[in-house]
Amino acid sequence: MVEEKQLADKVRGWLQGEGIFREEVETEKTDFHFIVNFPAGSNYVSEVIKPKEREYLIVGTSIQLADEHYKALHSLPKAEKEALLWQWRFDLLFRNAEFRMVPSARELRGVEFTRSIYLEDLSRTALMDALRELFKCKLYVIWRVAQLMGRSESEGAIYR
Repeated sequence: MVEEKQLADKVRGWLQGEGIFREEVETEKTDFHFIVNFPAGSNYVSEVIKPKEREYLIVGTSIQLADEHYKALHSLPKAEKEALLWQWRFDLLFRNAEFRMVPSARELRGVEFTRSIYLEDLSRTALMDALRELFKCKLYVIWRVAQLMGRSESEGAIYR
């Protein structure tokens, strides 16, 4: 229990030092669960989780399509939509993160991204690299949707 507290304090300290720590969530299944805004000062939310009885952290984030973007994507001709989603899968496959299309590629509403860091590899650098990688994955979706909509990524919120 002392080790988990020390680990939580260390990770919280790193996140606070980067100016991205937002809050801690208490759950029964985790030793700690931190909510962060990454990059600092943004509204982009990520999570840093240490599951109980596991030797790794999970860094995660997700992105949800706004209703107008959902409608635009799903109003594409079937072949065009399928080609676009296959391209997203292939492109995301080569990122250093796991992803899951939610609830499915067929009815895509959003994408969840995770990256695990084993405790023996945990460092401030490894944690920040994981957060940066997940942010790049999020940007990929934002920019691809912006491209689909024919506008810049700053027009209309599609993130959470």
